[in-house]
Order: sequence, then structure tokens, then C-alpha cells
Amino acid sequence: MGRWKKRALSYDMVVEYVHRIIEETPLIPFLIPLILIAWAIERWVFSFTNWVPLIVAVWATMQYGTYQQRILVEDLNEKWKRVIQNTSAITPLEHCEWLNRLLMEVWPNFINPKLSLRFSSIVEKRLKHRKSRLIEKIELLEFSLGSSPPSLGLQGTSWLTLGDQRIMRLGFDWDTTDMSVLLHAKLAKPMGTARIIINNLHIKGDLLLMPVLEGKGILYSFVSTPEVRIGVAFGSGGSQSLPATALPGVSSWLVKTFTDTLAKTMVEPRRRCYSLPAVDLRKKAVGGSIYVTVISASKLSRTCLRGNSLRRQQNSSTNGTLEELRIDKDLQTFVEVELEELTRRTDVRLGSSPTWNSSFNMVLHEETGTIRFHLYESTPNSVKYDYLASCEIKMKYVADDSTTFWAIGPDSGVIAKHAFGGTEVEMVIPFEGAQSGEI
Repeated sequence: MGRWKKRALSYDMVVEYVHRIIEETPLIPFLIPLILIAWAIERWVFSFTNWVPLIVAVWATMQYGTYQQRILVEDLNEKWKRVIQNTSAITPLEHCEWLNRLLMEVWPNFINPKLSLRFSSIVEKRLKHRKSRLIEKIELLEFSLGSSPPSLGLQGTSWLTLGDQRIMRLGFDWDTTDMSVLLHAKLAKPMGTARIIINNLHIKGDLLLMPVLEGKGILYSFVSTPEVRIGVAFGSGGSQSLPATALPGVSSWLVKTFTDTLAKTMVEPRRRCYSLPAVDLRKKAVGGSIYVTVISASKLSRTCLRGNSLRRQQNSSTNGTLEELRIDKDLQTFVEVELEELTRRTDVRLGSSPTWNSSFNMVLHEETGTIRFHLYESTPNSVKYDYLASCEIKMKYVADDSTTFWAIGPDSGVIAKHAFGGTEVEMVIPFEGAQSGEI
């Protein structure tokens, strides 16, 4: 009897101990069956030691696939952003502080000397052709743009699309107070000579940059005539010279000359071209021969070319739109071709779509030039003729021994061509300011 009692007491102690362990560790009831199941699988189904490397390999493969998928998604997102950026008609307004900082770093020893040399030749040429009535002779002695570069895109920069043309618009603000442009002027008698010093310049406007010819060049222009201020000082010019006082009208004449030059060369729709040749042959053209053939014109009308209102007639077609119907069968016209100081004329032809096929050999004395085409109406039995319209083609020699041609297209668009020496280029140019007519 005593032996069974001892066993009962021992069993109760074991049960109590187990209950205490379960209370302290609640996971024990789950771990024990899991261990038993794992032992049974290990004993009678398959060995875990053989499957552990396979499980690790599968896990590593899944992790690598997830990583590759994440990289692929990021690449697709970046490509999609680039597609949206390249095909979007407009882009968000972005500021250009980084560009202005870079411009400040490279301005003193790289951009400033290049631009000073380039602009000095332009200024010399313009001063020879345009002089104030107070100035008999003027020459350029010194030219430096100073240490302050222009600021670009202070109000932001953005791209926009007009038709098929991509255009970048950015602000241009140049306020330099340490530039040095020294001019020696021989004034009308009895004033003698004087030194004209331009020491500060302010230009403010909006620039348009238009890539053309698949990136072979960039056309640039101001949206409208920029705000221009020029600071002028006057100094002694030696014996029989004018005292160091202000000359009446000289400052305003310089501002007008500069503004007119900008308006005629790089204010919309007139543009200048910056060439981007892939190959630089280190060549510089000082002149060349230009062969111009005036082939024909079309859609000529007195009322359209002179800007008068046209008589509109209802079109009989089903779309019901209005068309401008005006045909001048008795219109007699000829074209005057102008390059620098050289002019040539075609014969007089009859009709609103005349054909001339007149060729001219003309000479260009620089690496850039402008061919102007002036259309005139000839009056029968009279030496008088009436001006109708005009247009122009600009050209520039490029360092890869080619030539770029560009002109104002329909709706103030861009027409550009590129050809190497000796290659013929055919261009159809609308007359400027006319409702119809092209040459």
C-alpha cells in the first residue's frame, strides 16, 4: 500500500511541474506537437538535412527575382519619364541657378574673351555704316565685356511646342558696370575729337532658343525688343579735343544703333544661328560665291501682298468654309535680289504664279550674309514700279565646311536647310507680312 502512495505523490508532482512550465511558457503546447511531427517526417518520410540547401537556394532565387523586378520597374519608370519629357508639348518652369553659377566660373577666361573678340568685329562694322551727324569718323580702340556675365532664366526656364518646332524660353538679364568699350571719334567742326567710353550696359528681355536641323544648329532671338540702357562717359582726345563733358545726342544715338541692330537681326521673327558642327576643320571663310536662281512665285495678289482686306466668297464645296478667292491675271511682277550692296533683277512676268528661272552669281564678303528678295509690280508703259513684298534667306558658313540656310516660314515658323559646298538647296519662302504669296 505504501509503494502505490509514493507513486501517486510522484505523479502529482510531475503534473504540477508540467502545468507550471506551461503557464510560464505558453508556446510549449504548440512546440511539442510540431517537434513530434518534424521527428516523424524526418524518421519515416524524408530527411531535412538533404532539403535545407534546396530550400535556401529557392529562397535566394526568389529574393534575386524580387530585386530584379524592382530594378526593372525603376528603369521603366525612368524611361517613361524621359518619354513624357521628350514628347510633352510644354515642360514645368525650372530655375537655372546652377547654370548662372557655372557661367560665372567660366566667364572671365573663356566666354568673355571669345565674345569680346566676336562683338568687337560686329561693332566696328556697324559703326562704319551708321554714324551720327555729329561724328565724322569713329574707330574702336578697346573692347571688353567686363567680369559680370548675363543672368539666364531668373524667372524660370521652360520648353514649349509650336507646330513641330520645340522652343526653349528663358529670361535674359545682363547688367554689367565694369565693361570697357573705348571709341575714338572725330567730331564735326569745331568740336575736335573725343574719346567715348562705354562703361556699363543693361539688356533685359526674353530669349527663345530653337534647335534646328536635328541638332546641327540653334536659332536664337528675343521675343520682343529688349530693354537697353548704355552708360557713356567722355574723355579728352588730345590736342584740339573736346573737354570731358557729355556730348548731346551721342548716348541716345548709341542706344538707338544698338537697339536697331538687335531688332533687325535677332528679334522675332528674325533669328540668328549658332552652329553645332560634329567636325571642326578649323576653317574660317572670308567670302564666297553664291549662285542664286529665282525659280517662280505663287499665290500672288495685289490685295494680299499689300495687306488690304480681301473679298470673301462662299465656297461651293460641302464643308461650307470661306476661301479667299483673288486671282490677278494681269499682275506683272519682277524680283530684285539683294546681297550686301549688290542687286540683281529678274525679267517681268505676267500672272499670279510667274516663272522666272533667272540665275545670278553674287559675291559674299563674310562668313555670314542675308539674301533679300523684293517683289515689285511693274506698270505697263511706265518706268514706275510699286513695291509689293519681300522676304530673306540668311546663311552662315559652318566649321565643317558646310553652309546653313534659314528663313522665316509660314506663321513665323522656321525653314532651315544644311548643305556642303557646291550642293544646291531649294527653299520655298513666304513673303513677310503678306496674307498669301511665296517664292
